[in-house]
Amino acid sequence: MTRTTPPRPHDLLALFPQLDAQARNAIRLHPRHGEPTAAESSVGGPLLWPSDEPWPVCGLEHEDLFDEPFPASVPGRRVPEALIPVAQLYYRDVPGLPWPDRYDLLQVLWCPRDHPEGEAPYNPEFQVRWRAAGSVASPLAAAPVPLTCNENYVPERCVLHPEAITEYPHRDAQAPGWKVLGHGGVWGIVDPFPVACDCGVLQLPLLTAGSGEFDGGTGSWQPVEEAGTGWEFADPVGVTIGRGYTLQLYYCPASGDHPNRAVMF
Repeated sequence: MTRTTPPRPHDLLALFPQLDAQARNAIRLHPRHGEPTAAESSVGGPLLWPSDEPWPVCGLEHEDLFDEPFPASVPGRRVPEALIPVAQLYYRDVPGLPWPDRYDLLQVLWCPRDHPEGEAPYNPEFQVRWRAAGSVASPLAAAPVPLTCNENYVPERCVLHPEAITEYPHRDAQAPGWKVLGHGGVWGIVDPFPVACDCGVLQLPLLTAGSGEFDGGTGSWQPVEEAGTGWEFADPVGVTIGRGYTLQLYYCPASGDHPNRAVMF
């Protein structure tokens, strides 16, 4: 089912024509509960993973104050802990992802625990894989799971209904919720700062993980097709970042091999 963002309440370009030069394409993912397969784009779904490639693990220090047993985990001790799937995005579904001449699949995982020394302290810690899907000859049948987690960081399995939009650097022109590219989160917790790679190049937003798709202040972004449904589709993913904030993953446009930055807004 198509999901369509309603017309914005204000014509920002008429009010601030200088914003036109700062337009960026973004893709609202519109995740909704479902049972995606590894052959589909998803949030929280299975990944198309080579059976001969080690599953990523987290070697960072964890804050265990909010840890609970991971659903479907088997009791025992596993150190370091396995990461879990956050998003799988096929380029055919999400246009505009980087390096389409080399890749057609983006996979994002994270460790679902708090990390005092992480890229974005006291948040999940990301890892990214760029792939050519056709190179996965023997897919992994079942991914390992961690022993423990912060339940706020375990996404529900969701299918996606991607929608291309245009964003501007203004809080009324940046979509809430789960999305790709664009301008990402709205600065509020800290003052804006350049998100620079170690190589000196400014990193760009890749994936934005939201604490819900909209709230009382952003209801104007509720899709046209779901008008009148109230809060039914406000938080299908079920992830909460901090006190209802947003966690944004960045990438370096110079190279997919450079470390990814992350910022909480």
